[in-house]
Amino acid sequence: MTKKNALITFVKAPVPGTVKTRLQVDIGAEKTVKIYKSFVTALTSQGAGLKGVDKFLGCAPSDDHPFLRKIASTNGMKTFNQQGKTLGERIFNAFRHCAQKGYSHIVLIGSDSPSMPGTFIKTAFSELRKNDFVIGPCFDQGLYLIGITDNKINRLARIIQLDTGKDVSMILKRLSQTNINFTLLPFWYDVDNIDDYQFLKLHLNYLNKNSHIK
Repeated sequence: MTKKNALITFVKAPVPGTVKTRLQVDIGAEKTVKIYKSFVTALTSQGAGLKGVDKFLGCAPSDDHPFLRKIASTNGMKTFNQQGKTLGERIFNAFRHCAQKGYSHIVLIGSDSPSMPGTFIKTAFSELRKNDFVIGPCFDQGLYLIGITDNKINRLARIIQLDTGKDVSMILKRLSQTNINFTLLPFWYDVDNIDDYQFLKLHLNYLNKNSHIK
């Protein structure tokens, strides 16, 4: 039986005062919203080019926002609303949502790492053909990507404990105590504050691929 692949991108409705709040402190709510939209546009455009992968937009608090509807339509994405009080719960429920639709290999990315190479997503799906679990760690111990096979989703809730400030260390520690085969992707960075944003602009100037991110 053919294995079905699903890519989920977690996003928030771009409402002033609710997205990238640490960045907002330095540049204001309106500019922050514009930047956040550019992040989402960059990541979903990149994912749209993947072959053999169905794309989903996991929306918070809901997909009832014109920008999110446009993003989904432009990139051929199905939408659903994130469910859960914590990030860990929302990830678990998103994986379960896709598994119930028959997807065997599921990869989820956030919207905080707009410069993440698309090859990382391709590698994640490739690794899930021989491993149960894949994570893309950030230098600040967060995650830019997490992927799983459908038969290991129920074990996920006991493994991931997010919002601890030491997410990657906790996940690796717990994985080392199981028989789950996993892959660690290269470390990357996310953009949370003004210093991160300034670095992103310098990095994109170097890479010369800042067509979406301003």
